[in-house]
Amino acid sequence: MLLPGRSWHVVFVVLAATALCVPSNAAGKPRIIPLRTSATFSAQFPDSRWSVPIKSTDGHTVYTLSLEPYRDVKNHIAGLDLELRFAHDMSDAPNLLEPVGRWHGLQAYNFAGTDFAQGAEKSGFGENRTIYVKRADLMVRIDVSKAVVSQVSTGEYQFDRLDLQIDVYNAPSGPRRSAASQLTTEN
Repeated sequence: MLLPGRSWHVVFVVLAATALCVPSNAAGKPRIIPLRTSATFSAQFPDSRWSVPIKSTDGHTVYTLSLEPYRDVKNHIAGLDLELRFAHDMSDAPNLLEPVGRWHGLQAYNFAGTDFAQGAEKSGFGENRTIYVKRADLMVRIDVSKAVVSQVSTGEYQFDRLDLQIDVYNAPSGPRRSAASQLTTEN
Protein backbone atom coordinates (compact mmCIF):
# COMPACT_ATOMS: atom_id res chain seq x y z
CA MET A 1 0.00 0.00 0.00
CA LEU A 2 1.36 3.40 -0.94
CA LEU A 3 0.87 6.26 1.45
CA PRO A 4 -0.69 9.41 0.01
CA GLY A 5 1.35 12.61 -0.30
CA ARG A 6 4.04 13.12 2.31
CA SER A 7 2.72 10.58 4.82
CA TRP A 8 5.62 8.21 4.04
CA HIS A 9 8.02 10.96 5.23
CA VAL A 10 6.28 11.05 8.61
CA VAL A 11 6.43 7.26 8.91
CA PHE A 12 10.15 7.31 8.05
CA VAL A 13 10.91 10.03 10.63
CA VAL A 14 8.97 8.19 13.35
CA LEU A 15 10.76 4.90 12.60
CA ALA A 16 14.19 6.60 12.53
CA ALA A 17 13.54 8.41 15.81
CA THR A 18 12.37 5.19 17.43
CA ALA A 19 15.50 3.35 16.31
CA LEU A 20 17.71 6.11 17.71
CA CYS A 21 15.93 6.12 21.08
CA VAL A 22 16.16 2.37 21.71
CA PRO A 23 19.25 1.73 23.82
CA SER A 24 21.82 -0.40 22.09
CA ASN A 25 23.32 -3.38 23.87
CA ALA A 26 26.60 -2.62 22.10
CA ALA A 27 26.64 0.90 23.52
CA GLY A 28 26.35 -0.45 27.06
CA LYS A 29 29.07 -3.06 26.54
CA PRO A 30 31.88 -1.53 24.49
CA ARG A 31 34.46 -3.83 22.92
CA ILE A 32 37.87 -3.44 24.51
CA ILE A 33 41.46 -3.75 23.41
CA PRO A 34 42.54 -6.98 25.15
CA LEU A 35 44.79 -6.31 28.12
CA ARG A 36 47.61 -8.45 29.51
CA THR A 37 49.22 -7.01 32.61
CA SER A 38 51.01 -7.84 35.85
CA ALA A 39 49.91 -6.61 39.27
CA THR A 40 52.10 -6.67 42.35
CA PHE A 41 51.38 -5.93 45.97
CA SER A 42 54.24 -5.70 48.45
CA ALA A 43 53.89 -5.14 52.21
CA GLN A 44 57.04 -3.02 51.97
CA PHE A 45 54.91 -0.43 50.14
CA PRO A 46 51.39 -1.06 51.51
CA ASP A 47 50.01 2.33 50.50
CA SER A 48 51.19 2.04 46.90
CA ARG A 49 48.12 1.44 44.73
CA TRP A 50 48.17 -0.59 41.49
CA SER A 51 45.71 0.48 38.82
CA VAL A 52 45.54 0.22 35.04
CA PRO A 53 43.09 1.65 32.48
CA ILE A 54 41.25 -0.59 30.03
CA LYS A 55 40.56 1.06 26.69
CA SER A 56 37.82 0.50 24.16
CA THR A 57 38.64 -0.24 20.54
CA ASP A 58 38.12 3.45 19.76
CA GLY A 59 40.83 4.43 22.28
CA HIS A 60 38.67 5.73 25.14
CA THR A 61 39.26 4.51 28.70
CA VAL A 62 36.10 2.62 29.66
CA TYR A 63 37.18 0.61 32.73
CA THR A 64 39.74 0.77 35.49
CA LEU A 65 41.25 -2.38 36.96
CA SER A 66 42.85 -2.08 40.41
CA LEU A 67 44.20 -4.17 43.26
CA GLU A 68 42.90 -2.91 46.60
CA PRO A 69 44.22 -4.10 49.98
CA TYR A 70 41.94 -4.52 52.99
CA ARG A 71 43.08 -4.49 56.58
CA ASP A 72 42.05 -6.44 59.66
CA VAL A 73 41.30 -4.81 63.02
CA LYS A 74 45.03 -4.80 63.90
CA ASN A 75 45.86 -2.99 60.64
CA HIS A 76 47.46 -6.02 58.92
CA ILE A 77 46.91 -6.47 55.18
CA ALA A 78 44.49 -9.38 55.55
CA GLY A 79 43.77 -9.59 51.83
CA LEU A 80 43.40 -7.89 48.49
CA ASP A 81 40.52 -7.49 46.06
CA LEU A 82 40.84 -7.18 42.32
CA GLU A 83 38.36 -4.48 41.30
CA LEU A 84 36.91 -3.56 37.92
CA ARG A 85 34.89 -0.36 37.57
CA PHE A 86 33.67 1.90 34.84
CA ALA A 87 36.30 4.60 34.29
CA HIS A 88 33.98 7.41 35.41
CA ASP A 89 32.93 5.61 38.65
CA MET A 90 34.04 6.65 42.12
CA SER A 91 36.08 4.21 44.22
CA ASP A 92 32.99 3.25 46.25
CA ALA A 93 31.00 2.22 43.15
CA PRO A 94 30.17 -1.49 42.84
CA ASN A 95 32.99 -3.76 41.71
CA LEU A 96 31.92 -5.28 38.38
CA LEU A 97 33.68 -8.51 39.41
CA GLU A 98 31.22 -8.97 42.30
CA PRO A 99 28.36 -11.38 41.65
CA VAL A 100 24.98 -9.79 40.97
CA GLY A 101 22.37 -10.22 43.69
CA ARG A 102 22.79 -11.81 47.10
CA TRP A 103 26.00 -13.73 47.70
CA HIS A 104 28.39 -14.65 50.47
CA GLY A 105 31.79 -16.23 50.99
CA LEU A 106 35.08 -16.03 49.14
CA GLN A 107 34.82 -14.91 45.52
CA ALA A 108 37.26 -15.32 42.61
CA TYR A 109 38.34 -11.66 42.82
CA ASN A 110 39.22 -12.01 46.58
CA PHE A 111 42.71 -12.87 47.74
CA ALA A 112 42.53 -13.55 51.48
CA GLY A 113 45.76 -14.13 53.41
CA THR A 114 44.30 -17.08 55.33
CA ASP A 115 43.30 -18.73 52.03
CA PHE A 116 46.96 -18.69 50.92
CA ALA A 117 48.48 -20.14 54.11
CA GLN A 118 49.12 -23.48 52.32
CA GLY A 119 50.15 -21.85 49.03
CA ALA A 120 48.30 -20.64 45.94
CA GLU A 121 47.79 -24.13 44.54
CA LYS A 122 45.83 -25.14 47.67
CA SER A 123 43.82 -21.92 47.92
CA GLY A 124 40.06 -21.96 47.38
CA PHE A 125 40.31 -21.06 43.70
CA GLY A 126 43.79 -22.45 43.02
CA GLU A 127 46.48 -20.63 41.06
CA ASN A 128 44.21 -19.77 38.11
CA ARG A 129 40.82 -18.07 38.11
CA THR A 130 38.57 -16.94 35.31
CA ILE A 131 35.61 -14.63 35.78
CA TYR A 132 32.94 -13.97 33.16
CA VAL A 133 31.73 -10.41 33.78
CA LYS A 134 28.26 -10.59 32.23
CA ARG A 135 27.49 -6.90 32.91
CA ALA A 136 30.49 -5.85 30.79
CA ASP A 137 30.64 -8.91 28.48
CA LEU A 138 34.28 -9.44 29.48
CA MET A 139 36.45 -12.34 30.58
CA VAL A 140 39.06 -11.79 33.29
CA ARG A 141 41.72 -14.46 33.76
CA ILE A 142 43.88 -14.21 36.87
CA ASP A 143 47.01 -16.30 37.44
CA VAL A 144 48.68 -16.15 40.84
CA SER A 145 52.41 -16.26 40.14
CA LYS A 146 53.58 -15.55 43.69
CA ALA A 147 51.81 -15.37 47.04
CA VAL A 148 53.72 -14.87 50.29
CA VAL A 149 51.82 -14.64 53.57
CA SER A 150 52.96 -14.58 57.18
CA GLN A 151 51.08 -15.61 60.29
CA VAL A 152 50.09 -12.69 62.53
CA SER A 153 48.07 -14.67 65.09
CA THR A 154 46.53 -18.11 65.44
CA GLY A 155 44.73 -18.81 62.17
CA GLU A 156 45.26 -15.29 60.82
CA TYR A 157 47.65 -14.37 58.01
CA GLN A 158 48.67 -11.18 56.26
CA PHE A 159 49.98 -10.70 52.74
CA ASP A 160 53.66 -9.91 52.38
CA ARG A 161 53.59 -10.14 48.60
CA LEU A 162 51.13 -11.01 45.84
CA ASP A 163 52.03 -11.15 42.14
CA LEU A 164 49.27 -11.64 39.59
CA GLN A 165 49.19 -12.01 35.81
CA ILE A 166 45.88 -10.69 34.52
CA ASP A 167 44.23 -10.92 31.11
CA VAL A 168 41.07 -8.97 30.33
CA TYR A 169 39.40 -9.61 27.00
CA ASN A 170 36.04 -9.51 25.26
CA ALA A 171 33.92 -12.55 26.01
CA PRO A 172 33.66 -14.96 23.10
CA SER A 173 30.25 -15.11 21.46
CA GLY A 174 28.06 -18.06 20.65
CA PRO A 175 28.80 -21.64 21.69
CA ARG A 176 32.36 -20.81 22.82
CA ARG A 177 30.96 -18.43 25.46
CA SER A 178 28.71 -21.06 26.99
CA ALA A 179 31.61 -23.55 27.17
CA ALA A 180 33.90 -20.91 28.67
CA SER A 181 31.36 -19.78 31.26
CA GLN A 182 30.94 -23.35 32.51
CA LEU A 183 34.55 -23.20 33.69
CA THR A 184 34.27 -19.79 35.30
CA THR A 185 32.62 -17.76 37.98
CA GLU A 186 29.87 -15.69 36.37
CA ASN A 187 29.35 -12.10 37.58
